[in-house]
Amino acid sequence: MLKLRSISKIEFDNYIKTQNNTHFMHSTAWGEFEKVTNNVTPHYLGLTDEDNQIIAATLLLEEHLPLNCSNLYAPRGYVIDYSDKKLLKTFTAKLKDFAKTRKATSIRINPSLTENSDELNNLKELNYKRNQNIKLLEYTYKIDLTKSQKEIEKIYSENVKEHLNRTEKYDVELQVGSQKHLNEFFNLQNSNQNKYYETLYDIFCNDEHTKIKLFLGNLHITKTIKILEKELVRINNQIAIIPIDNLDSTSKARLTNLRNQKNQVNEDLKKFKEYKLEYGNSLTVSTTLVMEQNDKVWILSEANHNVLTEINLNYRIYNEYIKYYKNNSFNLFNQLSPLESNPDFNEFKKEFGGEFVEYIGDYVLVTNHLTNFIQNKVFPLFKKFKKEDTNESSNSN
Repeated sequence: MLKLRSISKIEFDNYIKTQNNTHFMHSTAWGEFEKVTNNVTPHYLGLTDEDNQIIAATLLLEEHLPLNCSNLYAPRGYVIDYSDKKLLKTFTAKLKDFAKTRKATSIRINPSLTENSDELNNLKELNYKRNQNIKLLEYTYKIDLTKSQKEIEKIYSENVKEHLNRTEKYDVELQVGSQKHLNEFFNLQNSNQNKYYETLYDIFCNDEHTKIKLFLGNLHITKTIKILEKELVRINNQIAIIPIDNLDSTSKARLTNLRNQKNQVNEDLKKFKEYKLEYGNSLTVSTTLVMEQNDKVWILSEANHNVLTEINLNYRIYNEYIKYYKNNSFNLFNQLSPLESNPDFNEFKKEFGGEFVEYIGDYVLVTNHLTNFIQNKVFPLFKKFKKEDTNESSNSN
């Protein structure tokens, strides 16, 4: 007989490690992060078979409500085969029983499923309903890292290819940062979410199964100047061996091309010498937070230096991330995008040729219709009347 039980953090993370379609939000570290930041209670539940082997699992975050009630939320849904209707039905029934013990109004999920899929139909048959009120990350651009680097770059846009070619000779290095480098991330990001990311980093940086990583994209200015000076010598030598008199069309074209290259290198040299006077030998031009789990990686947040945008170095550094994870045997590179953004607004990520995937968003399973009605209908009306009464009292005074 199948049984739903609380499982240890070690059991939970070890099970997640063996599964394919998982997310960094399917981790005990995420549960602890939510506990600290949102004052919820994490529950780690596993459905076990007759041999006490876990065959499905979920992290449930319990949000505490008035009247000793609660809501339950499974970030990125359950870790289960959604195509197995019988298993999903059993798991849902067990979770509803668990919800009753917590006086839970509902169970909310946002699984990594797409519209018009059999998996979604299976959820709908079990009375999971689309939640229109909550916006979460629903878009992503996936880059398949199992392809060769040449195949990956082949589908980049012409704009990306041009910027990569243009910045090829710049000396750029990816540095894996530590907690002491978070301030550089905050300085470039220029937002009010420092505490959020500090907590996220603290919890995930030492996690065994799901790790956060901070990258710094460093531009070595002095080294780049030396590279450009060598390139200028090479171009001048190439120009010198072309006979000036009686040039044929091929030689004329080659000479024109070399002179254009020389002009470009001279422009770059002038620019980088100015950079050196202002910034010194090197400069952090980009910082990025990523999350790693199994063979997958997610780009969480990026911040770029707002001074060097004219050289479009962010394209080069972004490609270095892709190469880094390709070379370190990861299979999938996820570029998260916000729900509120139209895919066209994410042109930068789109230009790297990843597969655009839109997920189904939030679905809710009501587990107590009375408390659900009170929570979603009565409480909002009460708050509305209370606010109107307060405003009237203020106006009368």
